[in-house]
Amino acid sequence: MTLYERSGHAGAKRRRIRARSVRCLRWVVPLTVCLCVVSVLALSANPIPSATAMKTFVIIFRQSPQELSESDKQRRAEETVAWARAQNAAGHKLDPRILAPQSEYRGSGNSANEGGQVTALLFLEARDLSEAAKVAEAHPAIRYGSEVEVRPWAPPVPVRTATATP
Repeated sequence: MTLYERSGHAGAKRRRIRARSVRCLRWVVPLTVCLCVVSVLALSANPIPSATAMKTFVIIFRQSPQELSESDKQRRAEETVAWARAQNAAGHKLDPRILAPQSEYRGSGNSANEGGQVTALLFLEARDLSEAAKVAEAHPAIRYGSEVEVRPWAPPVPVRTATATP
């Protein structure tokens, strides 16, 4: 036994280290338990099985030629905000894009005027086209003369490069 150990300092140091460890455990253990509980609750509240993977869709809005009064525009805006909050809470992750009224058309024919002017695009996530259509059907703009169309959103088709044959 060394002189340092005989003096009692080594034992006191071990007791201080042990006391610090116990104090740390007093807050580390409850924190760990809380984090585990939160993690389990988060997983159980948002089950995302691979069979129900969300896909991206777009709702295309076309406004009828009739003009809305200022009070109708205000009511539509208020109803749309409430609708959007409910859809986002349901996990649809809405991403709106409002189009400017100016446009230029190029190409053959005059299809730009068919079916009303496109006024907005709304990207959303849904399990399938049927669910996306139900979301679109509930949009308040329909009650104010808008027509909606729902389409799946897809990435561009990759271009195949020609391979040389020997």
